[in-house]
Amino acid sequence: MNLRALTVGLLVGGIALAGGSPAVAAPVDDEAPVSLIVGLRTDADVVGTLERSVDVVASEPLAGAVTVDVPADQVGEAADALRADPAVAYVERDQVARIAAVRPDDPAFGYQWGVKKTHVDIAWETTRGSAAIVVAVVDTGVKVLPDLAGRVLPGRDFVNNDSNATDDQGHGTMTAGVIAARGDNRTGIAGICWTCQILPVKVLNAKGSGSYSDIAQGVRWSADQGADIINLSLSGTADSQLLRDAVAYATGKGALVIAAAGNDGKSAQHYPAAIPAALAVGASTSTDSRYSWSNYGKSWVDIAAPGCNPAQARDGVVGNFCGTSSATPFVSGVAALLASTSPTPTAAVIRTALTTSAHGIAGTWIPKSSGRVDAAAALASLPVTDDSVPPATSFLTPGGNALVHGTVTVAAKATDDIGIAKVQLLADGVVVGTDRVAPYSFSWKTGVRRKAVTLGLRAYDRGGNVTSATRRVTVDNWGPSVQITGGPAGGTRHVRKTKYVTATASDSNGVSRLELLVNGKVIQRYAGSTHKFAVQTWKHGAVMTVRVRAYDKAGNARYAPARKWYR
Repeated sequence: MNLRALTVGLLVGGIALAGGSPAVAAPVDDEAPVSLIVGLRTDADVVGTLERSVDVVASEPLAGAVTVDVPADQVGEAADALRADPAVAYVERDQVARIAAVRPDDPAFGYQWGVKKTHVDIAWETTRGSAAIVVAVVDTGVKVLPDLAGRVLPGRDFVNNDSNATDDQGHGTMTAGVIAARGDNRTGIAGICWTCQILPVKVLNAKGSGSYSDIAQGVRWSADQGADIINLSLSGTADSQLLRDAVAYATGKGALVIAAAGNDGKSAQHYPAAIPAALAVGASTSTDSRYSWSNYGKSWVDIAAPGCNPAQARDGVVGNFCGTSSATPFVSGVAALLASTSPTPTAAVIRTALTTSAHGIAGTWIPKSSGRVDAAAALASLPVTDDSVPPATSFLTPGGNALVHGTVTVAAKATDDIGIAKVQLLADGVVVGTDRVAPYSFSWKTGVRRKAVTLGLRAYDRGGNVTSATRRVTVDNWGPSVQITGGPAGGTRHVRKTKYVTATASDSNGVSRLELLVNGKVIQRYAGSTHKFAVQTWKHGAVMTVRVRAYDKAGNARYAPARKWYR
């Protein structure tokens, strides 16, 4: 089709962007009270009981719970007292929620205004796609760029009648990138569906044109290969029974056919988009108006989507890809996200979710019952069947009774027959992280010097059921004691030959090793808590600084006071 591709320099240097890791609560101001949420089993006066042991600043009843504000330095004492009360079901710190949005680190992501406009970044908190979902790009072929590597299936070329579906024009490669370029890999752009697979089907030649007969064959072949979504960023002005039959065939096979409305700026119907079984896509601007070149018509254009999106050309250079050719793969990518959920929705359910959840926009170029695509709203609108089966969850790391320190990576497993909504990590009953996308992982800042901590998991499925798991770990952020008990004293002169340094260390959780350092360089190690090190003094210059470093079994390190020797 007539592509309005405006080549602009969008290649940018590395941009430091925030990832989607779980937020950890900031340290609490000593002067500010801390609000605890107390779940209740009965209507007992837990606040009155608590006031006997700590200072209660304020309290407020909730449904099945009560909030209690206590001084920051009495949080631990208050939590212990509340958990000991049989009327209390749980205790957790009141948290602050913010808009959940993923911002990948791809260099050109800052130019992808459509992702934020359509809330794709929020949808990524729920799903970033599935390798089980196949999107057929029926176009000029697809070149396998690094952003698509490993996810382009063997295709078909109906122009040259062979199995080489490599792109010789560029249009299909840009289309595939909008749909499925890998996100958060510091390369190019972030496509909509990061993990779905692309089926390349070449039906347009190097000049960007192709016959209806080749297009129809490509649509049917895509359906036969099991494509879940068939993207048609192409259009013609004439109706065709051949195309209608091909679209009906694909729809009957369970595929959702999504087609471009065309770029003539007219209301005249274009095909295959105007075929009722296809989902016709028009192009919208950053202000939700219609691009002047986008075809329109509330009787046949079903939905709007951002019409200018950064995409990689065949040489990997990012340019601004504009046209309904660009808006169509945007919708196909969102459809692929919806198809990646569980239970797997049908093509009809996905189509309904896309149009009925779309953001209403001004004008009559799109049906009032539809509008501009909204990925997060479409996901939320997917029906969930009655679900009384709770999810399963368990810890992967750290191990039970593990000794940990610093910032700990906690990995969890959660499964459900319908789908996991979120997994929370708790430390001694306080929520310290939330993850909504598998694999579930948290960065937990342990904070305290030494303490036994109960870690908890709460897994919520899409039906609202919840399952918990706990694991006990020991936090140790305090290094071992270590001293040099034998050897030349600091300031000793005329040091000659081999001298010996005896060191010993102790720690309540055990010492893993001792290290001897001379002039800042480790020259010997010993796995144990007491050892005599031999120092060959002639190897270390006229002046040498001798230190011993000890590591405990949690990984903390401490040094004995340094000794300086002179030859």
